[in-house]
Amino acid sequence: MVKNDQSQGAYIIILSILFAMILMLIPLPDSMRILRPEWVLLTVMYWSMALPRSVGIGYAWVVGLLMDVLFGGALGVLAFSYALVVYLILHFHLQLRQFPLWQQALSLMSLILLVHIVTASMTSATSSWLSWFPAALTSTLLWPLVHVFLRTVRRTFNVR
Repeated sequence: MVKNDQSQGAYIIILSILFAMILMLIPLPDSMRILRPEWVLLTVMYWSMALPRSVGIGYAWVVGLLMDVLFGGALGVLAFSYALVVYLILHFHLQLRQFPLWQQALSLMSLILLVHIVTASMTSATSSWLSWFPAALTSTLLWPLVHVFLRTVRRTFNVR
């Protein structure tokens, strides 16, 4: 019975990440693309903070690799970035979980910006921080909603 509960939890985590990937694929007008939240990264960050033994560095690396393939980027760049972010979350997850949501959001904003910086430096992109900041800000503002939604999903389906 426990094994069935664990496999159900794994399916819920995978489905939430797939849903986040679908949200990343929804076409937006050119003027709104710069504001697109980092849905997949927010989802991975939530699960790694909530279930650090289930969603770790390898999990984040696989999700990042899927994102590299999905968006046609340089293979391994997002995989490395996501793994680095999850490593930092796993290192500080006990502290992060104690923060109020607004403070968590600000902490995670720095990690989202870190992903953009690492991605830009690994791909030799010449984009400025002004192109990264709106997406990081939107993601930060949406963190409380993402957190509450995924926590509700986790509790409803008893994901452990």
